[in-house]
Amino acid sequence: MAFFLTRHNHEIKISVTTLFLPGKYIRTMPPTHINFITLILLVFLASFALVPAASASDSAPAIPATVNFSAPKMEVSVFVNSIDNLDMIKGSYTVDCYLHFRWTDPGIKTANFEFMNGKPASGAESVKMIWENKSGPVMEEWYRARADFSSTPNNMDYPFHSGFLPITIEDADYESSQLTYVPLQEESGIEPEFGIPGWKFGTPTFSVRNHSYPGNTTYSQLTYNIPLTNDALASLLQTIVPPLIFCIIAGLSFLIQVNHPELVHLRYVLTTSMFISAVMYHFGQLAMFPGLGVLKLFDKFMIAVYLFLAVTVIVTTLCYLAEQQWGKPELVRPFNRYGMVFSILLPVVVFWLLFIFV
Repeated sequence: MAFFLTRHNHEIKISVTTLFLPGKYIRTMPPTHINFITLILLVFLASFALVPAASASDSAPAIPATVNFSAPKMEVSVFVNSIDNLDMIKGSYTVDCYLHFRWTDPGIKTANFEFMNGKPASGAESVKMIWENKSGPVMEEWYRARADFSSTPNNMDYPFHSGFLPITIEDADYESSQLTYVPLQEESGIEPEFGIPGWKFGTPTFSVRNHSYPGNTTYSQLTYNIPLTNDALASLLQTIVPPLIFCIIAGLSFLIQVNHPELVHLRYVLTTSMFISAVMYHFGQLAMFPGLGVLKLFDKFMIAVYLFLAVTVIVTTLCYLAEQQWGKPELVRPFNRYGMVFSILLPVVVFWLLFIFV
């Protein structure tokens, strides 16, 4: 049997391999039962394809405050050469960029700026003026900067990441009444040949606001927002598919009879080993999010996986009791059949409830 899951115009093919056991240990199922199982599993797999895609445009930063455009202006452009040490889970990254400042007010001597959401990288020349021209009415300064930045991470949609990498600067000398930043959008951008495997850059934008401090002091603050979205297909294959494979392997237990102790043992091995594997896999993912005490999208998915695996263990136990202890083998088939349906429907319903209300 083969199942197809479509997400973002990509197609993922998941193959189900038959468990090779002696023929007397495998329950022969009519074609109608096989078609029914196929339909239920398709519903189970397709439910995760309906998770909305992460989009950087969905979380665009707001521009809080009003800019004083009557103050002397300093035009600013940002050109990003590269981004290193990217960690969207922690919200940290290192940017190598050029900063260009241009102004006409003779009262402004230099662009004495500072990074507000980061600090210059280690090294004596992490921020270096590489060119200046102050001989005419238009004065300019060019800087080459390499700095370590941080932003508040949003991991609620993990494993689907989307957000912005902001570069925020603020003048260290002049208040907003003396200097206001004006972005040069057309002269800013990202090195066209630069890219990060598995990530897609959007079109960067500027935001400018007046940043107030205690003591009634306000400074002009400029932010260059770089939108970034990860590859949804790669994230799906790396994080969602392994637990689904655990469920498929555990689901094969529904095809094994329980009229022999060795077969009961085999069913328990399939279900419990996959349950333990799922728990360890989940713990490995949680280790990347220290101190995050909220349910992420991935946690809700794993709760659904746990429910499926737990029901497979419960159904195996009920079938064993009916066959071996209660002396009612006629209950085995209903327990197995309806337990299989319940093990699929329950996780799907719980996942959607968590997705909508939590």
